[in-house]
Amino acid sequence: MTSTEKSFPRGGIANPQANAENITSNIIFGASQIKKKVPKSKDNLLKDDDAGEQGEQLQAISAETLTLDSLQEQMLVMGVVKETSPTAVKIALPGRLVARVLVADVSASYGRVLQSFLNGDSSEYHELAELFNPGRIVYGRVIKTEDEFESSRISLMLNLKPADVNNNLKHNSIKKGFIFSGAIQEIQDHGYVIETGIEGLNAFMAHADSTQKLHIGQLAFLKVKQINHNDDQSTCQCAHLEQGNLKIKSKNETNLDYIVPGTIVKFKVTKQNKNGLEGNIMNEAFRGYVNEHYLAETLHTPQDYEVNTEYFGRVLYVMPLTKVVYLTLNLDIKVAAETQADGEAEQTLKKGIVIDKARVLRHGTGGIILLLNQKYKGLISYKSLKSNFKGNYDQDAMLSKYTRKSKHTVRVLGYDPIEGLYYCSDDPNVISEKLYSLKDLHAGDIVTARIIRQESKIGGYCVKLGKVNGIIEQLQLSLNAHYEVGQRLRCRVIDISQERRLCYLTNRSEYLGKGVKLLTSLDAAQTGKLFTGTVVKCEPNYVLVKFCNGIKGMFFRQHDSMGLIEHTFIEGQITKFRIAGRNMEQVLLALPEDKFKSGEICPAEVINSLDSGLEIKITCLADDDAEGEPNGEENEIEEFVGLVPLHLLSDYVDLQIPQKRTHPISKPISVACISQNIFSFRDVAYFSENLPKNWQNVQVGDIMRAVVKNIDNEIVDLLLPVRDYNKLVKIHIKMLCISSVYDQPIFLQPDQLLYVKVISKEVETKTLTVSAKLTDVWSGQLSDTANLLENYLKEVSQIKDKLARMTAPIAKFNIGDKINVLFRCVNSDTNDWIYDTVDARNIVVVMPASIVGSAAAPEKADVEEAIVLWIDYANDLLLISNQPRDIKHVNDSKELPPNLVAKSGMKAKVLLRLDSIVVCSLKKGTSNPLVFCPVRLHPNDVEESASVSLRQGDFCTLAFIHDKLPIAVPESVWKLWKNVKRVGNVEEVAVKPKKIKLDSSTKPQKEINGKKVKTTAEHEKNTNGQMFFEDKQPSKKNGKKPEPADEAIAKARLPGVNSFWDTDLNELNGKREKVVSSDDDEVAANEASSSKRKRLTAKEKAKAEVKEEQRLREIEERNADPKQRPETIDQFERLVLADPNNSRSWIQYMSFQLSNTEIDKAREIARRAIKTISFRETRELRNMWTSLLNLEVNYSSNFDEVLDEAIRNNDPMEMYLSVIEVLKSHNLKERIINILNIITHKFRAVLQVWRVTAETYFWLDMADRVQPTLQRALGILPNDEHVNCIVAFAKLYGENGDHAMAQTLLDDIVTSYPKRIDIWNLYVDMLVKCNVIDSARNVLERAVLQKLPPNKMLVIYKKYLEFEHKHGTEANAARVKQLAEEYVKSQNKAPK
Repeated sequence: MTSTEKSFPRGGIANPQANAENITSNIIFGASQIKKKVPKSKDNLLKDDDAGEQGEQLQAISAETLTLDSLQEQMLVMGVVKETSPTAVKIALPGRLVARVLVADVSASYGRVLQSFLNGDSSEYHELAELFNPGRIVYGRVIKTEDEFESSRISLMLNLKPADVNNNLKHNSIKKGFIFSGAIQEIQDHGYVIETGIEGLNAFMAHADSTQKLHIGQLAFLKVKQINHNDDQSTCQCAHLEQGNLKIKSKNETNLDYIVPGTIVKFKVTKQNKNGLEGNIMNEAFRGYVNEHYLAETLHTPQDYEVNTEYFGRVLYVMPLTKVVYLTLNLDIKVAAETQADGEAEQTLKKGIVIDKARVLRHGTGGIILLLNQKYKGLISYKSLKSNFKGNYDQDAMLSKYTRKSKHTVRVLGYDPIEGLYYCSDDPNVISEKLYSLKDLHAGDIVTARIIRQESKIGGYCVKLGKVNGIIEQLQLSLNAHYEVGQRLRCRVIDISQERRLCYLTNRSEYLGKGVKLLTSLDAAQTGKLFTGTVVKCEPNYVLVKFCNGIKGMFFRQHDSMGLIEHTFIEGQITKFRIAGRNMEQVLLALPEDKFKSGEICPAEVINSLDSGLEIKITCLADDDAEGEPNGEENEIEEFVGLVPLHLLSDYVDLQIPQKRTHPISKPISVACISQNIFSFRDVAYFSENLPKNWQNVQVGDIMRAVVKNIDNEIVDLLLPVRDYNKLVKIHIKMLCISSVYDQPIFLQPDQLLYVKVISKEVETKTLTVSAKLTDVWSGQLSDTANLLENYLKEVSQIKDKLARMTAPIAKFNIGDKINVLFRCVNSDTNDWIYDTVDARNIVVVMPASIVGSAAAPEKADVEEAIVLWIDYANDLLLISNQPRDIKHVNDSKELPPNLVAKSGMKAKVLLRLDSIVVCSLKKGTSNPLVFCPVRLHPNDVEESASVSLRQGDFCTLAFIHDKLPIAVPESVWKLWKNVKRVGNVEEVAVKPKKIKLDSSTKPQKEINGKKVKTTAEHEKNTNGQMFFEDKQPSKKNGKKPEPADEAIAKARLPGVNSFWDTDLNELNGKREKVVSSDDDEVAANEASSSKRKRLTAKEKAKAEVKEEQRLREIEERNADPKQRPETIDQFERLVLADPNNSRSWIQYMSFQLSNTEIDKAREIARRAIKTISFRETRELRNMWTSLLNLEVNYSSNFDEVLDEAIRNNDPMEMYLSVIEVLKSHNLKERIINILNIITHKFRAVLQVWRVTAETYFWLDMADRVQPTLQRALGILPNDEHVNCIVAFAKLYGENGDHAMAQTLLDDIVTSYPKRIDIWNLYVDMLVKCNVIDSARNVLERAVLQKLPPNKMLVIYKKYLEFEHKHGTEANAARVKQLAEEYVKSQNKAPK
């Protein structure tokens, strides 16, 4: 045989297209085929020469395996079940293909059972895992679809419904002995009614003919025992067959359509091909092939089978056109090796195992055939070998190293149950990969992960560990780092999910410590041991803690001796817990012994800055090992993680956020232990001078510092810093009031500072009785009040110094400084004037409305001189005054002039009233410092008696109470307390923090960043009306803030222009002035000047100049008037030029052109807007594309081209949803239906798509399509979105008048998910809206019978009581109250 040179053939360059056609034409319909010319015999010469086209016929010469190219749509193929999930079954197909069977594609009977299950009837429902065991044989029709994540990749679906699988069969052609797949449609007393899928065929199977108990909807192989035919229908009796007994006699069937895949026939070998066997079946009626991978034994070769010998084979599939049958001789198909039990795993190869000496047997179909461990068959596919080469390669050189009997190192990638072989790879990168599968990981392992993408649903990141996928959830994500795609992180494995095929990781420093102890198995949860866990849920009565491997523990309130469960823990907190017990899989937790004693001061380091406070790390020597583990020679270091809550950073609520700002990550800090892992920064100074008392040392009459913990029904629980005293003392809210003002509402909040006086001490019951009344704990000396405010001012000064060292811009300003400011705007809600500083950025300047008075606002960007009255370090805010008397009479001194010491009767004006301080200015004198008045005389002055008469903007009379600082109180307060002397052991006190209102009669205060602002106005921070930015995320190091100052300056170059462009033109109406263009003005002026040739006098010239200036001013005012609607092209051009990213302006410009029938110009404007608007403004761009589509559907025929372009340049799903609204406005129903079909196919995993689809079907008057749409959605959406999906459809049914269906859906949800209180309320409201009062009452009756947590039951009872008040009688309302009382009593009687 003459050799040919493959790389450079002689005689010119071969036509690659022709060669490709020749090659691919030989591999069609699943087998290698050639056109063979059959010689004509003498008899054939007498026949017509046209018959057979010169004797050429299509003849198969080898048996190839099934591929995606040869697999045809709707082709019947046998498959083997690999694994199941709640919504789908994974099926192995011939050719190492994989398909999925959705829950809706099993059978029509199973679909009805599933619907009943969703409606609340679960008596006949069985999960897919019960119906499809691994290794079970099925057959169905293949559907090719685009992959859900990669559109270029084809995924396979398998339809098992009998109606679709058997649709080509005729009932009158069914014979005795016919084998087919049917579903159980109904279970009767004597047997089963069968869903055959064959039109006109009724089938029944007796219980005696069934080999096992079957369920409704379950598929089974059936054999016809007896059949009676009629013209219209046939009736047969069937018997159940196991998959090993599906044999068909050779004389029974001569039609291939009635030989279904999976049945067993006799195969007679007629020829041994290189890659398999050729033969025939059914008494040589049909030709068949057996590929070398489908032989009876995995290591057999075609030469092991004798010609003209019959073997039993199982039909895999029949090619539709050629009617060639492909079989497997392996009748005993085993389940996948990775799904076998542990006892069988020793005799199989696990996925990911590396085999060193894999011997090459031969080059076979699809790849290199290997011998693994002397008894298993392996395969390295040619495709994987080619993937290692880039560009051109020599095939002979590539295969030269795989000679027969050569040995290679390979890694097992998986197992194919039909072919019975392991597919492998010898790629060095794959072999050397340490983390190849989840079995290579264990909870607690420290690994390096690479960030793949951000996952918005979980608030974290998807990562990759070798070949393993992982997730870092938001709670497990370290907050003190910046993350980018491709970044590598050091993480610890905390959970492994085999079902989702991924692992869960954390990079929190608390888990990466050397000595951290993790709970990885329930067996290790022994009573008394300590483990680190993450708090994932905090409720008033319990805390849910998550450990490794999905183990969850419960810490109940009864295990908290102090009752501080809601104040000790926050979600995401990582801390240690002690195992208190175990009940089956539920782990009960307790708090470990206090690592630090109450009041102990510890050095710490800030590791995280959270919205709730500072997370700290304390490094100390580890305790002696109590669990019997050997200790090293050196003492081990232990890192203890705790939390400093925001309210424990300062005694003053307005200084808590500034204190957090001054403690960045990695900064050392001293803290005092309060309880367990809760520490305080504000109490360090107190505990440095006052050691906590013991129970034995507490004496009657002692005055101690206390902290508010709980406030319930006017009962206040206080925590005392007394060691060995684990009880909360209780006082009534009225005990804080002076008797003369009992009716005033009281404000308190958890962790507020109060002082108490011990009234009695009961040794036997170990209880203390205390009083917190102001007259009991305060000495009555105003000098103590002065010292209180002095400490506040000192803390403000310390914060300023720390911010100055951090180069914060706000630290450049001092109280009393005179600065220049630029006017920005007036806050329409509060009438405060908003300014920007001239020199500093990111600083907002506000002048309260009480100082503004009735003055007129200046022009925008006008520069004014002002004086700083106060600095808000929490919001980078300056409070100023521009009044000349304040600028002239107030200086920046911090000391009190000697002539004002101890003076009273001083007239002053209240400039500001804040949360902890009141700022005033004296009327007398040429230059005096600002005067500061305390809001409270003492932390227990909850009625704010020190400042009750000081209202912002009013005048008052003050008396100074400090010798050096300008600190004063109202003269009335001074007269009341100046001669009072009370003896008591009074400790140094601090101002009480922010208050919570306990009386609903008082109007709530407005909040900015969690801070109550008692000024008469809220302060704007930008021109669009948005108030101070409230950061909900944990603060990050060196975070940059926006720069509104520069932005406002840039916009303020022309007075009034900014507000003009921001005005909503649709809201404007009224009279319009005639628009005069500048050109017309010039013409008019020229005409006037030409008519007046005589010389003007000086007086006339002055009048003309004034008139001309007035005319120009009118033109400018018209151009800058925000209420002036643009009416010319020039005005519209200015409009879009001023704000080019505003789609509203462009759309108005388009409408203007369309009103003038300038369609082409409107289209050009739309195109121009799309090019002009920034690519970051996705919403604005989508609005422009929507407008362009609206234009095209009205005035053009190229709507489809524009739509394709819009989809390419925008988010496809959002664009399609916008197009639906456009088509609705033009009533184009056919186009709408096409769009719905597209989005339900491409974006089927998005709940919003299904909701919009159902809503549109209602609009189209196609309500009958809504229910099937719901079923499709439930079959595709993940389980965690099923409830939201059903609720959304129920709302749509209710809004469109089908209240019965809406009630059915909601009733199913509340039955299956009784803890969803929101759905109970929605259900009741819908029934009330339909005026079905009795049904609503029945639903509420069902709701109160549920066993839910008390907080949820409280919502239900309130709803029930409100319902009876509105729609019931007084007797019904009384009954509800009685039910609530009985529930409360039952809860109190329950064991704790």
